Amino acid sequence: MIEFGLGLIYGSFMEWWVHKKLFHEYGKKKDSYFAFHLRDHHAECLKNDFVHTNFSKRETLGLGFLAVIHSPIYLISPMFYASILLYAIAFFVMHNAGHKYPELAKKYQSWHWKHHMVNPNKNWNVVLPLADKIMRTDR
Repeated sequence: MIEFGLGLIYGSFMEWWVHKKLFHEYGKKKDSYFAFHLRDHHAECLKNDFVHTNFSKRETLGLGFLAVIHSPIYLISPMFYASILLYAIAFFVMHNAGHKYPELAKKYQSWHWKHHMVNPNKNWNVVLPLADKIMRTDR
């Protein structure tokens, strides 16, 4: 069970890094593959008071890509890998549900709601804001 818990911690830091570095830092460059995040997702959320119900193929492909490149971990620690997969599924469900039902997100994912509606340079996590707390980006 320790491996499973470590995988969840890893998932929080992976999510934090991808969101902060790839989606927001590289995403600021107009010709970047990751520009869709700010151009489409954030713009739509601001326009519709956090609501964004469009299905993101890139988000789904990205989660699948991360699952595949992490698959060799299964050979070393199946529980660690299982927790990474669970984290990816939780991200997909929580992110999409939160943007479909903003009042629930505001209540149960307040950190993600604040990311979109208060300060887009804070609160990088969606699922587990552990990395935000440790990196002090939750303020």
